[in-house]
Amino acid sequence: MKKPLLIFIMMFFAAAVACAEDAAPDYGGPVQWTSFQAYMKERQEEDRVRGMSYMASGAIATVGGIAGYYNSEDSFSRGIYAIAQSVGVAAIGYGATSYWNGNEYNSFFYAVEGAHLTSGQKAELLQRFLEREKEERRRSRWIKVATHALIAVANLSSASHEQDRNVRGVLNFLAGTNAVLAFSYAF
Repeated sequence: MKKPLLIFIMMFFAAAVACAEDAAPDYGGPVQWTSFQAYMKERQEEDRVRGMSYMASGAIATVGGIAGYYNSEDSFSRGIYAIAQSVGVAAIGYGATSYWNGNEYNSFFYAVEGAHLTSGQKAELLQRFLEREKEERRRSRWIKVATHALIAVANLSSASHEQDRNVRGVLNFLAGTNAVLAFSYAF
């Protein structure tokens, strides 16, 4: 019972990280610079809070993974705890990026905000940017789906040929995690 629970927890955590990565909403307001400006001020505060949350939870996952690793006897549990450490460190990195760099709109926002353009010109640039950004997000999402699906298939294939039960378990775990990630990016 212990191993399936650990696998479920890790797959859920991986899916949560993937969903959080894409949780940033697209700007859906009017194509007016003042509306976009207000939206960006709200997003910047959300980015700071999200960044701190990820850094804190990542630190907890990392410390928990380290503690679990050194207190485990069997290799499977140690492998799961090592993965937890990696996910924790990745969450810290994601949080730091969110906290200090903000969201994908920041560079555009600051470039246009500081430019000597009329409100109409800013709105026209905003319209062009949003159209391009929407298409890039769509493509990027489907690339992630395909990438994680292929990783899942590769790990399943390797697991089906693996003789060592422990290695086969890890490969199946990786296949399942990547299948969950692929599924989460599909929506």
